[in-house]
Amino acid sequence: MTDTIASPTILVAEDHDYDKLILKEVFSRVGIDADLRFVSNGEQTLDYIYRRNLYSDPASSPAPSLILLDLNMPRLDGRKVIRILRGDESVRHLPVIALSTSESPKHIAEAYSIGFNAYLVKPASIPAYVAAIRSLWQFWIETASLPRPDTLSP
Repeated sequence: MTDTIASPTILVAEDHDYDKLILKEVFSRVGIDADLRFVSNGEQTLDYIYRRNLYSDPASSPAPSLILLDLNMPRLDGRKVIRILRGDESVRHLPVIALSTSESPKHIAEAYSIGFNAYLVKPASIPAYVAAIRSLWQFWIETASLPRPDTLSP
């Protein structure tokens, strides 16, 4: 008998609808079988992780294997969200990738210093975005050994 493994859940915290559409298209072009879940601000990100408010039902908010976190969002920006996550023993294991349009060495260094696992500058073209997401997927989902989301809960 073969065990059925569910598609990894990727939580994407992004406030721009256009960027959400682009990410959906990029994941589709790469051929990634992922359960993409989108939230629009930092508060919703925390609500999803901690299963609060709209995300209180575990069946409709599966634990993410990876978080793609925009740095500049309303209500609570990505920098504040990562500080909260890294300060909480129950969720600090989650791999969190910063998404930003900034290529500033200062911003990149800051992101790593506050706990991001990686920093991805949003590529300007679809082919470049496809290549970046393919590489990210190959490392974080196919290569790295990560804790299974169902073995840990906030």
